[in-house]
Amino acid sequence: MKKRIKLNIPLCAIILSLSGCQSQDQNQSVVTSPTHEHKHEQAQSKPGDRKGHVMDEVVPRDVIPKAPILNLEEALASFEIHPDFELETIAHDPLIFDPLVIQYDAAGRIWALEMTTYMPNTQADGEMKHESQIIVLTDTDKDGKMDDRQVIIGNILLPRALAFIQGGILWADHTKLYFSKVTEQNGKFKLEKTEVVDPTYAKGGNIEHKTNSLLFNLDNWYYNAKSAKRYRPYPLDAELPKDAKEIYRNEHWKMALASTEYRGQWGLTKDDYGRLYFNDNWTPIKTTSFLPNVANRNPKHKFPPEILQQALGTNTIYPIRVTPGINRGYQEGNYREGYKLKYHTAACGPVIYRGNQFPEKYYGIGLVQEPAANLIKATKITEQNGVVSGQDLFNEQEILASTDERFRPVNAYNSPDGTITIVDFYHGILQHRTFLTSYLAEQIKMRDLERSKHIGRLYRLKYKNAPLPKVDYLNDLSATELVPFLTHNNGWHRDMAQQLLVMKQDKSAIAELKKLSLNTTNPLAQIKALWTLEGLGIVDFELIKQVSTSANSKVKRSLYRLVELLPTNGQIKTWVQTQVATVNSETAPILSLAAGTHQVWPALSSLINQFGINDFTFAALASHENDYLQNQAEHISAQAKAKITAVANYVKANDNKLALTTAQRESVNRGKALYNGEAACFGCHGANGEGNTMIPPLNNSEWVVGSEKRLAAILLHGFSGPIEVNGKTFTSPMTMPGLAQNPAMTDEHLADISSYIRHAWDNNAKPVKAKTFKKLRAATQTQSKPYTVETIKNIK
Repeated sequence: MKKRIKLNIPLCAIILSLSGCQSQDQNQSVVTSPTHEHKHEQAQSKPGDRKGHVMDEVVPRDVIPKAPILNLEEALASFEIHPDFELETIAHDPLIFDPLVIQYDAAGRIWALEMTTYMPNTQADGEMKHESQIIVLTDTDKDGKMDDRQVIIGNILLPRALAFIQGGILWADHTKLYFSKVTEQNGKFKLEKTEVVDPTYAKGGNIEHKTNSLLFNLDNWYYNAKSAKRYRPYPLDAELPKDAKEIYRNEHWKMALASTEYRGQWGLTKDDYGRLYFNDNWTPIKTTSFLPNVANRNPKHKFPPEILQQALGTNTIYPIRVTPGINRGYQEGNYREGYKLKYHTAACGPVIYRGNQFPEKYYGIGLVQEPAANLIKATKITEQNGVVSGQDLFNEQEILASTDERFRPVNAYNSPDGTITIVDFYHGILQHRTFLTSYLAEQIKMRDLERSKHIGRLYRLKYKNAPLPKVDYLNDLSATELVPFLTHNNGWHRDMAQQLLVMKQDKSAIAELKKLSLNTTNPLAQIKALWTLEGLGIVDFELIKQVSTSANSKVKRSLYRLVELLPTNGQIKTWVQTQVATVNSETAPILSLAAGTHQVWPALSSLINQFGINDFTFAALASHENDYLQNQAEHISAQAKAKITAVANYVKANDNKLALTTAQRESVNRGKALYNGEAACFGCHGANGEGNTMIPPLNNSEWVVGSEKRLAAILLHGFSGPIEVNGKTFTSPMTMPGLAQNPAMTDEHLADISSYIRHAWDNNAKPVKAKTFKKLRAATQTQSKPYTVETIKNIK
């Protein structure tokens, strides 16, 4: 039997996902939840009051299992795990509850963020209370399980990021980034002070589209998901890079802020070579295949989404539980046989396995959490010529899945013992209130998912047929004692050793680091040693030359990025030119960057002639196209010259914008505020309207700057199916719903947003008036389905 449910189609991922994107938060300035589900149908604050479209319950009620709160033994019994692995509990309530983010410190203790106020019920009553905290868990009896809890910082509002730094910790709440000075004595910690580092760290957006992560990367910068910012502490007397500015200082260090490529939604991880891996809620793992801070160099050239957001593997999933508890569970296309979710809808918390407890065949796999389907997906990641790709690790099976609807994995981490630590938020309600459809509200009521205790679990995922390795901790080691750990076979040890060495700023380790960087038998250690030296302020050109004589491709890619940091001189230019003869398809794009930085134009020409012109060429030119052409036009092909000339002649649309009246300007500004704030349209379409591999761009889109009536019709009644934008077809399994039934979205609001996207970026179309929406709303009131490419033709 199918029950009819009334659903209010809301203020969704506002504009023109055309084939689909997330809905956005209207009025919450809170945190990015890791429990982000792919949402279109936003609802009003009171699910029981919603009116509008009528949707079916696809899943028969008699096949839906109950969802009681399970004790630890019952929860462990609910898992189906790949035969090679097993699961153990290392911490659970009341020792830890509502865990969101963890970090292992150098002594193996777990620092954790507890988000204790997230969605206690469908009304989110009390969510904005300052009741979350940062805690430390310790294994005092050394049995592999945590048994002691200490609250370090209490009374926090919805925390979202945590990292270690010299003198204490960096952490973020729903808006700001803080430094807390923490001291230790006899195994206990004392909070000395807390200061604001960046007051706008996670400003704006909504609960599912806010900055998070704080990942310390190979290049000694902290990176974030859902952000174009990066941070780095420098010694107080250090000179900052030209592209960075100081935003804070204390007695230990000063903080630099710089831009980077915008990436990700919830969670961030890295591989051995400093490549960052991220996701959005329907695409489990994405990457760029190269160290960051390349694609943002040239304002006249944008890297395409397929390079900036390489999707690895598939987004198919295989739950072992019937899964009606999703926001659009009334759509039959979401389910495979047995009423189980087909595709990711809440992918988050990725990790690249870099441990020493799993066998070699599993090294480098990607694990992604899927809390909406109560599982963790594994992706096999491979590489060819420096470019990574992925495929499902197992055939129609997940590495781990549960029949417990309250199992909500939100993050995972490499651990000191070489295993993976899984963070289980263990919560009934996954979907945030602002996006909650009446369909899902009914599902929550049906299984009493509002009923919530403060529960939380940390699990150890380990290989079944291998013992846990003996763990050496690094907390009491000197700088020179830390250097050998850069060669450790566990990625956690290598990363922690690098970070500790950089934090200590102890120059006594320099000689050993240089020696290690010349050890060609261990390329990973060479790379770690070279970047650790950079973290100590040492980029030695003579050392780079020595290493380059026998380096493999991975090491050379780091060498070319490091040499960019040096001031230009004749020796460097000569060396860059000589490297052209040694490159291959993996190293050539990165050498292009070094050639551009030091303006070794003949080297860049040789690379263009040998490997063709590409996105890295334009990043290397970085607005020096005319200088390059004046020197090298006769040394490259006519086709390459034409492409470079086109970029050189690029003129920002802002230089030729339509003149706006005061009223139009105000409308555009209101629309911009909606796009980047309450509506958070940037979450799907990007801050610059660039879209991604699945969602069409708004910038330079004929659907945006063309017929204003057609755009208005899509906003009012939605869009479904494939669509072509600028000659490229975008296909998404998601449907953009219409906003006509949402009383919170007035004609004025729609007009403001439309006016903004038609005027922003490179777009230059005239604003839209509210009366356009008013007239079209009346004329199309019988439209009951989203438009398609064919049916939208009726709108003239």
